[in-house]
Amino acid sequence: MDDKMTRREALKGLFFAGMGLAVGGPLLHSVNANAAVPAALPWDEAPDGTKIDTRTWDKMGETLGMLGLGCMRLPTKSGGGTGGFGRRQPLDQDAVNEMVDYAIKHGINYFDTAPAYGESEVVTGKALSRHPRSAYKIATKISNMSGRPTLEAGKEMFETSLKNLQVEYVDFLLLHNLQNVAGYNTRFKDNGLFNWLLEQKAKGRIKHLGFSFHGTNDDLPGLVDLYDWDFVQIQLNYADWKDMSRGWGSGGGSATSSEFLYNYLVGKGIPVLVMEPVKGGALANVSEGVAAVMRERHPELTPAANALTYVGSLPGVMVTLSGMSNMAQLKENVSLFTGFKPFDEKEMAFMLTVADLYKSKGQIPCTACAYCMPCPAGVDIPGNFKIFNSASDALLSTETARKDIADKRKAFLKLYNEQPKAVRADACVSCNACLPKCPQHISIPQHMQRIKELVAKI
Repeated sequence: MDDKMTRREALKGLFFAGMGLAVGGPLLHSVNANAAVPAALPWDEAPDGTKIDTRTWDKMGETLGMLGLGCMRLPTKSGGGTGGFGRRQPLDQDAVNEMVDYAIKHGINYFDTAPAYGESEVVTGKALSRHPRSAYKIATKISNMSGRPTLEAGKEMFETSLKNLQVEYVDFLLLHNLQNVAGYNTRFKDNGLFNWLLEQKAKGRIKHLGFSFHGTNDDLPGLVDLYDWDFVQIQLNYADWKDMSRGWGSGGGSATSSEFLYNYLVGKGIPVLVMEPVKGGALANVSEGVAAVMRERHPELTPAANALTYVGSLPGVMVTLSGMSNMAQLKENVSLFTGFKPFDEKEMAFMLTVADLYKSKGQIPCTACAYCMPCPAGVDIPGNFKIFNSASDALLSTETARKDIADKRKAFLKLYNEQPKAVRADACVSCNACLPKCPQHISIPQHMQRIKELVAKI
């Protein structure tokens, strides 16, 4: 790109016509908050004074950092992050405080949490309340996802969120995990909860109203037509761009793709929030073969950085949410979005070839959100899927003589057997209690049976 171009002009030039990424209208301006920083720096070299790039949204009059801190996978007292089943472990308040302080100092002003994320609202609220209210935007959700929620339960959930977060208003409120109009009617319309939320918005207790979407391409238009939404949050990453695959053996159903969801919303002039840009960490931990292909093209970028750059390069994306679990991840991501360098059309197309390679490895599309948990039989569903994905290409290969495949299978078996017996795939009784809870619509019992058979085979 010409150095004389402004970043806004550069982004408006990213039409990616061959990929259907045209922007339907002037949704945003994008600026480099540190023009003197020419490119993303390795995180341990980034100056303390740097701030991530921002985008200003005319529809809402908001200026937001391009990177947002997702608070579902915060660090725990036992170490590591809280993705999957681990999110039920006690969170480390001191570590969260440190991450929030660093994030705000470097320009992150969007923090996403939910009642469904265990202690997240309380811990996030304590960390953010140490800063001026003008320094951050809070996003939380109405997570009434079981049974037939009542108006009273919805009111209580909202009021509890304000108390936990220590705020008088929520900047961004999402109807959590909407899949179709029928689900919206049950959870929000029939009980009068949505009208109550509109009243709270009129009172200034909710600044912007949207929803997080987990349905199919066919389901999105009906939900969009229900209200003049301020924004919509979707799952988007390079692996899901053409086909948000439900994994091998998961059955049919209507198609879903990040490409359709993104283009539909942009065409309607609705700002897009992105969740799972690294697919629950799966795109940060790709096989060595997939990593090598990306490394040859971009030796300066990690697999996670490639995935985040892909999403950040889409001009209709308001904020790219990353569920960071430690300071190393946070610093690397801050560096990437400081002096952000978007992929051009050729680079975006290259990432789709990487997606094809990634999918050829037979990965189960689990994002470790743990909505399927707890399992009535005690199975650690995300844990088993993570172990399988670490060696999926070898486990599904028909070759038996190659040493690298044999070694990978042995490593898989070792990891699998290191789990307590009670949480292994063998313990699955196919009760199907997990199926309606999975936002990825994965056929979990079928996968567990397959893993059990692979363990027996090797």
